[in-house]
Amino acid sequence: MKPAEIHLLPDEIINKIAAGEVIERPASAVKELIENSIDAGATRIQVQIEEGGKKKILVVDNGKGMGKKDLDLCYLRHTTSKLYTADDLFHLQTNGFRGEAVASIAAISKMTISTSTEDGDGGRLILKGGQVESEEPYAAGHGTTFLIEDLFFNTPVRRTFLGSETSEGTKILDVIIKTSISHPEIRFDYKVGEKSVFIGVPGELRSRLAEAIGSGIAKSLLPVDYTEAGIHVTGYISPTTETKGKRHHQFLFMRNRPIENKMIGKAVSQAYEPYGAQCKPVTVLFLDMPDTEFDVNVHPAKREVRFANQNLVFLVVNHAIRDTFQKDLEANSPFIDLSGEFDTPSTNNVSATTPPGSAGDTQNLPDNSFAQPLYKPVAPNYKQGIQETRKATRYDVSDDVQDLFSQPEAGKIISLEPSEGNVPAPEPEPQPWKAPTLFQIADTYIAGEDAEGLLIIDQHAAHSRILYEKALNILQKGADLDCQELLFPELIEFSKIEKQIFASVDEQLRKLGFFVEPFGGDTFQIRAIPSALKLSRAVKAVHEFLDSCAESGDKGDASVVQDTLAKAWSKTNAYQAGDKLKPEEMAMLVGQLMATENPLKSPYGAPTLMRITLDELAKKFRH
Repeated sequence: MKPAEIHLLPDEIINKIAAGEVIERPASAVKELIENSIDAGATRIQVQIEEGGKKKILVVDNGKGMGKKDLDLCYLRHTTSKLYTADDLFHLQTNGFRGEAVASIAAISKMTISTSTEDGDGGRLILKGGQVESEEPYAAGHGTTFLIEDLFFNTPVRRTFLGSETSEGTKILDVIIKTSISHPEIRFDYKVGEKSVFIGVPGELRSRLAEAIGSGIAKSLLPVDYTEAGIHVTGYISPTTETKGKRHHQFLFMRNRPIENKMIGKAVSQAYEPYGAQCKPVTVLFLDMPDTEFDVNVHPAKREVRFANQNLVFLVVNHAIRDTFQKDLEANSPFIDLSGEFDTPSTNNVSATTPPGSAGDTQNLPDNSFAQPLYKPVAPNYKQGIQETRKATRYDVSDDVQDLFSQPEAGKIISLEPSEGNVPAPEPEPQPWKAPTLFQIADTYIAGEDAEGLLIIDQHAAHSRILYEKALNILQKGADLDCQELLFPELIEFSKIEKQIFASVDEQLRKLGFFVEPFGGDTFQIRAIPSALKLSRAVKAVHEFLDSCAESGDKGDASVVQDTLAKAWSKTNAYQAGDKLKPEEMAMLVGQLMATENPLKSPYGAPTLMRITLDELAKKFRH
């Protein structure tokens, strides 16, 4: 008989497969260990890493700890203290529940677990690749310490896909910030080597947000508290005037669990959409709903959540944000009380000869004559409304002026008819319109004629291409870009993530013309900017540069780092849609674009120009 080809995999291979799904990078390990600390009732969690978490991750908590029997089981697959029946999956009150995290981390690292309960029951366990190497007694205060060393030591291919130390450290910081926001009652300490990067002091949510994303932004946030259809939305959102928000400033939690959901992100964007593209919202939203309305057992890393009625959740989040805007509008709307300006005598004193509609005719006034609001909220499209009002109120000014000045004064009425000596000058004859060589369309596109037809250029994409090649050349040669020193330095506040990224790119920023120095705490001062950059864009440019670096990441290779920085710098300093350009600026932009190595594409692959040929134009106008 032919032997069976199907066989059971050994635990070593199973654990490595599971580790590949659960532990994608050092940040994943930190996330799982922190969640275990929270479930253990910790009020203080300390995290320390070395080399981006690849060499060392240390997580210390003061939770209830584990006894000797629990310690001997915690590193095995599917061992947990949080589930007992299948029905518990639909009534989760903890962050972890599968019993995979510790086993997955242990399978691909050298792990040391030191733990003790209040009774002194505990021990220390040393594992390598999921196998116990030694076990010894351990006596200390209640709590648990996980030491992870040489992560992915037995899966070398996985290590090659990790980013640089800075990139991986930033991702760990992002995990810690999100978790600390969801639990402002817990103290968090995060160190990179011996350097303290983030300290979260126990307190209110707004205070934690000030520590995480900056006090300037946190101070202006609006509180959210809205319930509809059994779904409760709380948290904070930025006002519609906020323009400093970033993608990593949008936080979403489901029962204090950090989650990702594109649909809710669209609901937030739609709520802010009427207030213009310049609006960059900061949102911190906490959702709560009945257990049967959501499922977190979807993604191995528990990042995603599925809802029984996604459309309803979308609407409720959207309504919660709009309701917050309305409350803020009502609270800050000016109220003008004119009741004291009118003398309204009682009806008993009204004369029979009082004409209808006069001040004394109170019987013809509606009961709610002063109950109507005297302030009407301005619609989001208020600019359009103003323009329409102006069109609707055009009139002959002389009529009103005549009425104003025709009041009898000593029996004399002033005539407003133009005298013979004051004849208005004749209007100049309209000149035929002559198209310039280059002109702007909507202050966004540059149009002009060439030998083949009509050429339309995206000014942001084109300028980005020019600046990208210029910046890349400077970084490769080690040269410096011309800069202008500011007479009065501009102050800028960094979030914790921006502060960590800045530390790794400060030298390159100086070569590109930005001189930024510490001013105290999370505040820095910009002392010099690139010569071609407008001062009004300096603060925003630095924020956008650091944000682009965070999104792009790097793999530690010098050429990749230079390319990332050049792209970020070009995107930040390029002309933006809506920038009005002078004719000489347009001409210079087109000339410099045509001199680049790749004038047809922006650094991000978007087209810089399009051509409408004469043949295509002729086809459009044929009958």
